[in-house]
Amino acid sequence: MYVLKISIFFVLLFSSLSSDSQVKSVYNWKGGELPLYEKPGAGSRVLLKIPKGARLQQSVSQAVLPSFNIILSYYGITELPGKEELTSNGGTWYSMPGTWTKVKYQDKSGYVPQLFLSCLPDLQIAKNNKDDFEELTTGYLTRFFGTPVSRSKKELPKGSKDEINYQKTYRFKNGNYQVSTYQYFEKDGPGGETHRLFLKGLAKHEAILLMLKLTSYNDSIDIDFHDVKKRVVTNSLYDKFCWWYNKDLEKDTMKERNIDTEFFFYQEGGSAGITLKETKEGVIITYTFGGC
Repeated sequence: MYVLKISIFFVLLFSSLSSDSQVKSVYNWKGGELPLYEKPGAGSRVLLKIPKGARLQQSVSQAVLPSFNIILSYYGITELPGKEELTSNGGTWYSMPGTWTKVKYQDKSGYVPQLFLSCLPDLQIAKNNKDDFEELTTGYLTRFFGTPVSRSKKELPKGSKDEINYQKTYRFKNGNYQVSTYQYFEKDGPGGETHRLFLKGLAKHEAILLMLKLTSYNDSIDIDFHDVKKRVVTNSLYDKFCWWYNKDLEKDTMKERNIDTEFFFYQEGGSAGITLKETKEGVIITYTFGGC
């Protein structure tokens, strides 16, 4: 009986230690200070405010926590949509599902929305005077994963001698990659670009945060954000969301195209689109833009 009690004690002790050790490092990608709540609810007491980009410890416990969804809209909308608008406004609104999650910062434990966290450090975007998305993205990924382990360029079939049609591939450690494809009828002529990224271990919301940084840090999408009244609900990086959500995609179409979410953006003379595919290994981001 004595031996059994000792055994049970060590099992409980090991279980306790194991549960406490089930944490991972994440970073605050809110774009500003992130309140740490005593309980999983915005009405709870704020224990402290976590600085922008700060590193914290997230519990990976599978405990069921309340939901915390973020509703994103295209630019120009300033009010929170009503329930009927979420289903009748042609894909204007995208409700991104999330939950509260338990974290520890300094000596305080509490709760924050999981949708504001990423496993990637919150690094600033390096300036890119040429407005070259390939260079911008490659430089940013290099800061996360180091110098690419391989680089290659492949010419693609051309319809005429003036046509520009090629593909560049960058492979980083741990299987991360970037593939940039260029298809233009002539230099400075009509056509477009496609940039596909695979980021291991990332979730869909982390991909959206990353793309918001890459496409809005210096107005890569040709809009003066200072002149556009944006809907501010989350007071976060998500408030720079400026794409429409395509909610009318059929399952067969999504399966055929190997995507599960699509956003698009139209402006005079061109358009941009983003598709996301969340897998067990990570997330695939495809960003396209072009025009005449």
